[in-house]
Amino acid sequence: MTTKSLICNARIYTMHGALTVNSMAVEKGRVVAIGDNLQQAEQFRRWHRVDLKGLTVVPGFVDAHTHFYFFALSLATVRLHGLNSFQACLDKITQHAKTLKRNEWVLGEGYELHRFKPQVEPDRYMLDNVTGNRPAIIFSKDQHSAWANSKALELAGITSRTRDPEGGAIIRFPDGTPTGILREIPAYEPVFAKIPHPSQSTVDRLYAKALRIAYEKGVTGVHSMDNPDAFAFFMKRAEQGKVGIRINYYAPVDLLPLLRKTKTRYGTGTDFFRLAGIKIFADGALGSQTALCFNKYIGSKHNYGIEVTSVSKMMTYIRTAGKLELPVAIHAIGDKAVANVLDAFEQTSPPQPPVRHRIEHLQLVRKKDIQRIKQLGIVASVQPSHCPSDIDMVRDYWGARGANAYIFRTFLNKGIDVAFGSDCPIEPLDPISGMAAAVRRAKPHSRDTFYPEQRLTAFEALSAFTVGSAIASGESHCRGYLLPGYPADFIVLSDDITKTAPTKIEHIKVLGTVLDGKVKYRDNSITL
Repeated sequence: MTTKSLICNARIYTMHGALTVNSMAVEKGRVVAIGDNLQQAEQFRRWHRVDLKGLTVVPGFVDAHTHFYFFALSLATVRLHGLNSFQACLDKITQHAKTLKRNEWVLGEGYELHRFKPQVEPDRYMLDNVTGNRPAIIFSKDQHSAWANSKALELAGITSRTRDPEGGAIIRFPDGTPTGILREIPAYEPVFAKIPHPSQSTVDRLYAKALRIAYEKGVTGVHSMDNPDAFAFFMKRAEQGKVGIRINYYAPVDLLPLLRKTKTRYGTGTDFFRLAGIKIFADGALGSQTALCFNKYIGSKHNYGIEVTSVSKMMTYIRTAGKLELPVAIHAIGDKAVANVLDAFEQTSPPQPPVRHRIEHLQLVRKKDIQRIKQLGIVASVQPSHCPSDIDMVRDYWGARGANAYIFRTFLNKGIDVAFGSDCPIEPLDPISGMAAAVRRAKPHSRDTFYPEQRLTAFEALSAFTVGSAIASGESHCRGYLLPGYPADFIVLSDDITKTAPTKIEHIKVLGTVLDGKVKYRDNSITL
């Protein structure tokens, strides 16, 4: 594309209500005009024309919940996603370990206990057998459990005498010896802290790979819930003008003292990297059975999940963040955790519009709490791709309570703003797959649907990955739409997603990705 380009002969969804046009003028990275047949207007006759031959154009996807920095680093680890047996995991770890240096850490993620047939609970000794004397830590798919070997536990100083930390749990053998399974961040942080930082060249290489994946999937922006290392990395990239994607960063509470000291407020940053809020954990996750619930997990005697952060602590964090005009994004999966978060919000002052508080995941919600979400103006930041992945776990762990899980249609019907994300790398960075999940609510290649009355239309799902994300970060005045004055962040699709059969949505291809008026990805079948 040139400095002045006219997109024509396309089906362009502006996302401003039902407004659809067939042409759009782009100048210096901005949309300057939209309408039908703009190529006939005198002012655009000399502009470079991009004839899309009837293809569909939509705003660039913005994934409202990722761990983008961690995603980049994870591209160098052993990935166990989708493996259906414990032995398959061990075999893959064995092969990966052979590629490493003698004392190099074995890092991995993605194992799912629920998929193992037969069911097996990993322990440190099993990992010892395939990693040798190297330290190793393997994260579960939901990132709320970690499986460490003996060497890693030794380096972290975790022994039978180590007490369970607040908000975490060290799983033990009957004699009190740690099994190597560590639940929640407070439990596995001592091990995680011992992992050597990768070299800058390695991080840069992996980040470039992550950007390429994002472009190929039509992602022009992400909301990233990453650790303090990511903040420093993104800041440096922003100073160099090399972020490469629009990032709204939600800092961990650990950074609050630094942000207060430096008086870093909401919106600080650039067009490509800005501070958007503070991330807090209220509970754990479904897969690790640590999501905090009012009722115990089916099959357990006394497991209701883990309260990672109490209501009183959440209130303190919310008030501290509020002094910097920062909203909070609070992870809450179980219905008790959601209720706790709402209790904390009700006892603290809300941010000033357009800034909004958010609840992340909202996987299980009591009916009585739905209206509270609406009244408090909370954005429901949810991940539709979790739904088909978790169908079996919801049925096994929550049973009939599943009727209150992943209630996307209910949120929209109640007038609650919804933003869609992937939770990448827990689920793939793939908005089209996420939209397909929201529309079908079924396992891939299956008719096994999960409460189909909660399905969304394709247009509603598309809106949640564009406008919804902009609302969640307080940017709907400048992001999420294809309107004059908005950035030229858009993608070209192989098919009109709003008119595609639900079972075929996942087959739609991104043919081109344009960010800030610059082509970042282009399929050979089109010209941009």
